[in-house]
Amino acid sequence: MPGDGQGPAGLETSVRSLLDDGEALGLRLLAGAGGLDRPLTVAAVARPAREMGRDVQAPPGAVVLLGPEDLAWLRVRSEDEQRAVLESRLAPPPPAVIVCRGIYPPDSLLAVAERLGIPLFITRRPTGEVEHALTERLRRWLCPTERVHGVLVQVHNLGVLLLGASGIGKSETALELVLRGHRLVADDVVLLQRAGPALLGEGPELFQHHLEIRGLGVLHAADLFGHAAVLEKTAVHLVIELVGADEAIGVDRTGLVEPTWECLGVRLPLVRLPVRPGRNLALLIEVAARNQILKRRGIHSARRFAERLESRLREQEPDEG
Repeated sequence: MPGDGQGPAGLETSVRSLLDDGEALGLRLLAGAGGLDRPLTVAAVARPAREMGRDVQAPPGAVVLLGPEDLAWLRVRSEDEQRAVLESRLAPPPPAVIVCRGIYPPDSLLAVAERLGIPLFITRRPTGEVEHALTERLRRWLCPTERVHGVLVQVHNLGVLLLGASGIGKSETALELVLRGHRLVADDVVLLQRAGPALLGEGPELFQHHLEIRGLGVLHAADLFGHAAVLEKTAVHLVIELVGADEAIGVDRTGLVEPTWECLGVRLPLVRLPVRPGRNLALLIEVAARNQILKRRGIHSARRFAERLESRLREQEPDEG
C-alpha cells in the first residue's frame, strides 16, 4: 500500500521517531532536545569530508553523521575555530547530528547543537553501520511503497518483476531461473518502493527468499542453492507478464509496440509472454533481459529490422518516371 509519510506506530516522521527507534540505532540524546520535532523530509544521510575543514556542505534535510576523523580534526583547533567551522557546516541546520563509535563530542559541538536546536545523538555503533541502518529506516518511513502479487528475480543484473494470474507458473519459472544461475529476491509478495526515479523491490521479512511450489510446498532458496542464489533487494528494470492462451491474441509479435507498466509514478518496460505447453519461459525471460540491456545501449533489433524492410520495399517500388 502507498506510503503515508509516517514513522513507526503512526508517529509523525520527525527526529523524535529516531529516538523512539533508538534501540535499533543505539542512540542517546546529548543536546538539542528542543529540536526533536524537526521534520525528517528526505531519505538521505550525510557524512562530512574526512576533514571538517574542507568546503563540503551536507545536502539539505540530511541527517549528519560524525565519525572519529571529524572529531579528531575539531579537537586540535581552538574552541573559537571549532564553533566557526561547526556553524558553517551545520547551516542550514540539519534535522539531527549523530556522533558514532561512542566518542564523546567536544563542548563546542554540544553548545552549537543546543543553541541551534539541533538534536545531537551519540551511538557506539560504527559510522558505516549507522549509515546503512538509518538510510533503511528513512526510506521505509518516507518513500512511497506498494505491495504487488508477483515474483522478483535478478537476471543478468537486471531486476525482473514477473506478473500473472495465480497458478500460471511464476514461482516455477523463478525456480528454473535460479537453477540457471540467476538470483531470487521475492516470491508471491513483492514490496515496491519509490527511491528517486527508481523502483526498488524486496520481499517481506517473514517470507524472504521462500518459494511456494505446488506439490513441493514452501522451499527456501538459500538453503537449497546457497546464498549466492538470493538477493535482499534490487532495482526493478523490466516487467514481464505471463498471460494465458485466451489473453495471448493481443500480444504484439513484432517487438515494435513497447507497452509500459506504471507503479508509484515510475514507468517500466513491459513484456507480455504467452504461456503454452512446451515453452521454455526461463529461457525466454533470459532473452528478454538481454534484449532490454541492448535497448538501454541504443540497440533495438525490431526497429532495425523494420527500417531494413522498409528500405528494401522502397528499393523495389517501380519508378514512376
